Amino acid sequence: MLSVASWLSQGLFVAVVVYFAMYVLLELRMLRISSRESRRKLSILAPCGQVEDADFCPPVSVLLPICNESAVVERLIQAVCRLRYPPQVLEVLVLDDSTDTTSDLAQAQVQRFVVQGINIRLLRRKRRRGYKAGNLSFGIRHATGEFFAIFDADFVPPEDFLLRTLPHFRDPELGFLQTAVDFENRDTSFLTRFQAMEMGHQQYVTVGLSADGDMASLSGSSCVWRRACVADLGGWNASTVTEDVDLGYRAQFGNWKYAYLHQVVSMSILPETISAFRVQRERWGRGLIHGAFKHLRLMLQQPMPLRNRLHALATMFSSLLLASIYVLVLLSLPLSLLFDLSDRTIQWVALVFFFLVAVWALGNAFGARKGRMRDGPGLLRTLWEGYLYVALFLPMAWYYFVGGVRALFGVYGGFHRTPKGQDELRQNQDGQTALPGINTALLLGEIFTFAYSLLALLLAYHKGNHFLIPLNFTVCVGFGMALFWSWQEGHRRVRS
Repeated sequence: MLSVASWLSQGLFVAVVVYFAMYVLLELRMLRISSRESRRKLSILAPCGQVEDADFCPPVSVLLPICNESAVVERLIQAVCRLRYPPQVLEVLVLDDSTDTTSDLAQAQVQRFVVQGINIRLLRRKRRRGYKAGNLSFGIRHATGEFFAIFDADFVPPEDFLLRTLPHFRDPELGFLQTAVDFENRDTSFLTRFQAMEMGHQQYVTVGLSADGDMASLSGSSCVWRRACVADLGGWNASTVTEDVDLGYRAQFGNWKYAYLHQVVSMSILPETISAFRVQRERWGRGLIHGAFKHLRLMLQQPMPLRNRLHALATMFSSLLLASIYVLVLLSLPLSLLFDLSDRTIQWVALVFFFLVAVWALGNAFGARKGRMRDGPGLLRTLWEGYLYVALFLPMAWYYFVGGVRALFGVYGGFHRTPKGQDELRQNQDGQTALPGINTALLLGEIFTFAYSLLALLLAYHKGNHFLIPLNFTVCVGFGMALFWSWQEGHRRVRS
């Protein structure tokens, strides 16, 4: 029985490492392509022109789905009303699902700009069904534009956003277009720097995916959709909490082209508390893993070269890979406790895994620096924060693991908006910050995993299984950071 368990545990370990190796190699290829593309002066599509000087001035509807965003809704509406585009073919629809003072703030801004001659309206649904997906579906029924520009509440687009994006839609096969994002509060804490680095790296990789014609996972904000494309796909699907990624997958499988413009940058705000971060990432993991399995068969049916198919698999199942890293954490204790790990093969596999992690971390750092991440204050601090960056992916693996398990059991809904920045200090009528129940479950899991890995670390040292020590030590560092931030957040709540 122990022999079977040993082979099963080691087999799972090897499988995760092999999958991770494929992912790292494919990502390194994308970094090389992204580096080449970022040096090119011309876009892969036709160069952008000025809309005012061209004969391509299609009607555009700017959609602003909001829900209880009192801290940011005013600046969002003000920024969108500054967009430069022929006013006779531009409308702004504020799609308000709010249940708090956000509605009053939004209405006041709308009235202010109506007086100035801006074509802007505030729309409210009678019943809030389908969360953001339902809100957008409601909005396009009232929209008149041939194209939809979508911005979440915490985004601030540049004034020339439409001037730089709409000319690309001269290509009739282009269904949707994604632009880049930077973050106003990236330097607030290490948690925000971590998120900015991670997303900067992802955006830089997307440059290569777009240039190479590979499948990409794109967000649902700071983007433009062709109305005909949305209608052809049947609109947004409310059965998933990542409705934007779901629609993007379906568009790419439906032979619509996409474009990614890294030169066009909107500003946004990152979560500043660990509770907001963990709830957001569990939701992302749940939606992305659900979406990957949901669309797997359709992807396999698409005619594409093997290399492109591998990139598609890597893109769709990157969240599952991250969740599987948590399986390695769980395996560390039984591997040390029950089995003799003196076998050279498994030790070499562990060394390969640590080498791949180092290569992947360097690739992330390179991509983040190229993706508008500012340089670090010095070499030693850069190396230290690089290690902490890797360590923080381990609590993220726990969040994605929980999201994957919940998706496995059919929990596809349960959307919770992500408070951003100082908005996280907003309190409900009871005077307590409103946090969903999943936050408590994730926090308890962090406490368990920290204690579990600390025990595995001590046991690995005692039994001489030294190749497991780096993994367990890094797990303790990563989960220790998350628990420390949780303590700080709780302390601030008590004081306030």
